Amino acid sequence: MAGKNQKISRYEWVVLALTLLFVVGTLWWFHSAQPEAGVTLVEVSQDRQAGTPAEKPEAPGMLEGEVLDMNEATLSDLTRLPGIGQTKAQAILTWRETYGPFRAVEDLLSVDGIGEKTLENLRPYLAVYPIPEEGGRPDGTDPGG
Repeated sequence: MAGKNQKISRYEWVVLALTLLFVVGTLWWFHSAQPEAGVTLVEVSQDRQAGTPAEKPEAPGMLEGEVLDMNEATLSDLTRLPGIGQTKAQAILTWRETYGPFRAVEDLLSVDGIGEKTLENLRPYLAVYPIPEEGGRPDGTDPGG
């Protein structure tokens, strides 16, 4: 057990000095750190004019250029659309089961919870392909396999 009057060795003095130097240097570095050259802070304005559509709606779940056929889209497909969650996606499927295939993208206005603004945000991602009488798509592919 160390006594009250035990002296500190040279090694301990060096360790204490280096520790103090490290703490002071770290504090000075944090206090004086400036943003890197070329870094610009940008303030985003929240006062967009009402009624101005966004340049391009964001749909993080969709691939670039991907378009869904409204008559073949599944619940999972529909929830990838911007502004469409589980509830609206299920409403779209229920409408399709009740009233038959969509004839145009504008038919979405008949679905509960979808208005003009939502339709305009969805329009780039949706299409309604004509349903051929023989089965298959107009491009010659058969969605059924």
